[in-house]
Amino acid sequence: MPKLKNYKSRINNYRKSRIIFLWSLVFSLWSLVCSAETIETKYFTVSLCEGCSLSSFAEKINATGLFRLDALSANGSNIRSVIKEGIDALFLEVCDALDFTLKSYRGSLVVYPDIVEVSKVAYGDSQIITANLPSLYIPSHNTIYISFKDMNAGMLAHEMAHAVISSYFVVAPPTKVQEILAGYVEYSVRKKMGSLP
Repeated sequence: MPKLKNYKSRINNYRKSRIIFLWSLVFSLWSLVCSAETIETKYFTVSLCEGCSLSSFAEKINATGLFRLDALSANGSNIRSVIKEGIDALFLEVCDALDFTLKSYRGSLVVYPDIVEVSKVAYGDSQIITANLPSLYIPSHNTIYISFKDMNAGMLAHEMAHAVISSYFVVAPPTKVQEILAGYVEYSVRKKMGSLP
């Protein structure tokens, strides 16, 4: 009898891992299909969907607020370089606020046009009407999903904090603790950028 239980347990684990793999594959393919632009930074692969202009994206993440844009322009940098440096500077700011050091981190950032598309990632098509999710981080995908229409540097920093926390701890802290830490990071970044009300 114990062998039968062990066999059933292995089959269930195999089914679960296959389902997780298939969902990861579906989301990866969806990201590739909907992606109009891909930018590789030191820490992230950023996939921007159709309609997400590079200049608007740079403004939304406040890349110019993290460092001086005129200094970049003097070096002949283009908008892609501004975004790369802006994303990486924001990530380092998040790590600094948490006082965590990640020697090697690599994640994905997928930018969808609006809340509806981001909510589909979290809830599927069944609950879209009630969903109101402008951003989320899914640890199993190591991916941040964010709405282009609603995004700002604080929101992105909040989700980056979830990514850092997920990567830093061997055993994830309770959800409430993670939210408090991510909220602190968002506050810290917004205060530094001068975007608090």
